[in-house]
Amino acid sequence: MRARILQPEEWSKLEPHGAPGTLPFVEPQNIAVVVVEDNAGAILACVQVLQVTHFEGLWIAPEHRGNAGVFRALIRQAYAVPQMRQERWAIGAAANGDGRMDTLCHKLGGEPLPMHLYAIPVGV
Repeated sequence: MRARILQPEEWSKLEPHGAPGTLPFVEPQNIAVVVVEDNAGAILACVQVLQVTHFEGLWIAPEHRGNAGVFRALIRQAYAVPQMRQERWAIGAAANGDGRMDTLCHKLGGEPLPMHLYAIPVGV
């Protein structure tokens, strides 16, 4: 048994396991697929480790809220960051019960993901 990072040209090996997940949305340089294989090379387990842009902490001064120009300038520049990294999407989050942020994410074309996000300490 061995653990290793699967190369992009091997990702099709994951299809029988129902594991493509985020692969279609993430550029290969931003994801590593870790697998555990038996001695014959059969996949026993896998997990995708990805680097993704996460939009966080959106704030606009109260006297400028509702100013479309301020918002557009902010979002345009924020979008430039993942575009510069050649990413096709970013994560935006809304706290549970924050209907305003949910609405905003939807207006920006966001789709809710069926998951809970957790901060997992990995030790460094």
